Amino acid sequence: MTTDDNLEQEKNIQNDDSVRKSRRTFLKLGVAGAGIAAAAVSGVKIVKKMEGTPLDHFPLAINDDYKPIDQRNQINVFGKSKVLNDKHPERNRAFNEQLKKENPQGFKEFNFYKDNKTFMSGPYRDTPGFSQLELALAHGGFSSARQQLGGGGMEGPKHPNSVSHWRQDMLVENKYQFASPQEANLAIKSAARTFGALRCGITKRDKRWDYNPMYNSHTDQVLTWEKDFPFEPKTVIVIMVDMDYHAMAAAPSWLVDATTGNAYANAIKIAGQLNVFLQRLGYHAIASMNDVGINAPYAIAAGLGEGARNGQVITPEHGPRVRISKIYTDFDFVEYDKPRDFGVASFCKNCKRCADSCPSQAITHGDPSWGPDYSSDPDYTWHASHVILKFHNDAKKCNKFWIDNDGSCANCIAACPYNKPDFWHHRLVDAGNVISPGPVHSFMREMDILFGYGKVSDPDRVKKFWKLGKEV
Repeated sequence: MTTDDNLEQEKNIQNDDSVRKSRRTFLKLGVAGAGIAAAAVSGVKIVKKMEGTPLDHFPLAINDDYKPIDQRNQINVFGKSKVLNDKHPERNRAFNEQLKKENPQGFKEFNFYKDNKTFMSGPYRDTPGFSQLELALAHGGFSSARQQLGGGGMEGPKHPNSVSHWRQDMLVENKYQFASPQEANLAIKSAARTFGALRCGITKRDKRWDYNPMYNSHTDQVLTWEKDFPFEPKTVIVIMVDMDYHAMAAAPSWLVDATTGNAYANAIKIAGQLNVFLQRLGYHAIASMNDVGINAPYAIAAGLGEGARNGQVITPEHGPRVRISKIYTDFDFVEYDKPRDFGVASFCKNCKRCADSCPSQAITHGDPSWGPDYSSDPDYTWHASHVILKFHNDAKKCNKFWIDNDGSCANCIAACPYNKPDFWHHRLVDAGNVISPGPVHSFMREMDILFGYGKVSDPDRVKKFWKLGKEV
């Protein structure tokens, strides 16, 4: 966001009497809170805590009987495979029974495979954000990602024409020797920055977060680590790229698809470049988008953010407005990053703005639990993990809304208080959050609303997006 745009937004805020009054109240409370914070700790400690407290363990509790997820049970993979849908008719049946129970009058039968095939193929609409103009931008946004992934999709491993293929044809025999693990960490992150990464973290390979077995829904191929993967991974490098704030603010319109597709393209591009970088240093490597392993826990383990209520990773600077890619490598002479506590996960327990904004009611309003509370039927909860203490959401309802909407949603990203421009008043609240989190959580949520952030399904956001070209 530019300075002119910030000034324009502040001007609009000042023209609203009710918001102006709320701002005066906010400032009074904020200044008082800042005084308390200053009395409690020094400014240096505040800054350090906002950067995150390193942890010696993965921040989510996990039972010992946890098993890696079979990629055939990943909702996007299942929805793209006729073979899997034919094999598991009980999954579609259980989902439709639940839909009919919740809305008997408006019930319409849903099929994960047949309906997913129609995604983003419907007509233009009169609704702002769904015209030919927005759909053209959405297809343009995804075009580069599709080319780089060879048509294999975000979840399809081992596609021969993809940046994320498994060939090691750039590997050299001579292994570059770093002077220290710290030097290696810094070198990899410097390369990631050069290629365009917003953030980069490095963590040990953790078999818990790897799909096992893997599955390519485009070829209906079952793949194993022992027989198919070209090497034994030891390290996972995690990359984050950001998405456009203004396009995401127009959720759930086709503008969301435009910036999402562009971010996917950037993420896999960087992963592919780092893949080549490592192979030319003499180490095996493969680039990965949403295939091979689960992005969220790897990003958390690499210290890039925390698991959120909406099921995504929240970063302190950009909230959940990021896309993730990763690189598996056998290089392990490197300093690993630690998971960090930014105070975000505890904030999610009290905020619930994403759950309030979810049009499909897929996001739980409840506390973290060991399994989903929306159903106990295994034919309905086949995609859920039951032995991790976290927020459990219904990905099937989220998927259905995408199909019904004929475009991505992202209301949960747009509504998140951490997804906002870097204004001084939000940094003040963030500082208070890490000092005295309990009293500040609800305060931060309400002030975020009063300042006009996180409003979804707003046609003015679409109009504003198409005026941003004057800044280029």
